[in-house]
Amino acid sequence: MGYATATIANAEEYQRVLSTSAPVFLLFVSQHCAACAGSAPLFERIAGKYPAVTSLVLDCAQTPRHPEVTGTPTLLIYLNGNLVEKLKGFGPEDQQTQRVEALFKRYALLQDAAAPASPAAPPPLPPSGASPHAPGYRPPPAGGRAGS
Repeated sequence: MGYATATIANAEEYQRVLSTSAPVFLLFVSQHCAACAGSAPLFERIAGKYPAVTSLVLDCAQTPRHPEVTGTPTLLIYLNGNLVEKLKGFGPEDQQTQRVEALFKRYALLQDAAAPASPAAPPPLPPSGASPHAPGYRPPPAGGRAGS
């Protein structure tokens, strides 16, 4: 077929792939799908820029049926083993690159935010009490002045 990059043989393999804390993107394609011929290479090209996201292109003929996949191409996005987003196709051709890139960027940022800080990194600064909109804000004691 040319554009499938992985094969999942059974439900246990699905669970193994999904058991990571990294976002998982599963693109289901079909050999007889004209839209898949363009979506799979686009997906692979963009996925290569986001190593924090686990990305697989799966041929429906070689992968057990997934209940969420009713047509191809279908992209399933998982976080912590839970399905969080499903796309049937990538939309109008002139918007596909932007749409797929935005998805990868959003989930890669989520992964980066969830990653533990380096042991050598300085500790985070405590929240500022200067603004009532700042996290951790506590009003000054009654009768007192802030900052005095």
